[in-house]
Amino acid sequence: MGAFYCSVCRQTTFTGKGHIFGKSHQSRLRVVLLKFLEKVKEARRTLKKPEVEKFDPIKHNQTFWCYCCSCEIQRNVTDGNMTVLYGGLLEHMATADHRKNTHKFWWENKAHPKIRDKFIVAEEETEKFKAEVSKVLESFVEKEDDYIKEAADHIRAQEKHRQEVLQSLSEVCFPWKL
Repeated sequence: MGAFYCSVCRQTTFTGKGHIFGKSHQSRLRVVLLKFLEKVKEARRTLKKPEVEKFDPIKHNQTFWCYCCSCEIQRNVTDGNMTVLYGGLLEHMATADHRKNTHKFWWENKAHPKIRDKFIVAEEETEKFKAEVSKVLESFVEKEDDYIKEAADHIRAQEKHRQEVLQSLSEVCFPWKL
């Protein structure tokens, strides 16, 4: 029998797949799943109330490691101007590939089957999320437009004041006209 690589323990074992029933593997699996579950819970909180923020490259260009699919995915969805928090993660968790890979991960690592469904997002939930995101995006765009208009009005007022001060100074310093 050849070497068996365990992605949870990050080691190669020579005892074969019997390794997955051992205490060390199961305890590491529990730790990995608890950390993963905390991140998933954060994302699930945004299902009913999505959050949209102005794009910040440092804050919003984060990736997320999916243990089930063994790949790195974008945590947020962005267009360069605004960001939907946890949009990428929720979108990934609703795919058929993620569902298939989650079942495979649970089978290969003999994880507790009762918590498996917490790592999968149903398509209905994703559709509701997308509908909520469109509403939030509209309100976000309106707020941004209002903010831009207020800033433009403030700039116009400052420019008008500057012109008035300049005009009054020119009249005081140069009372005669050529």
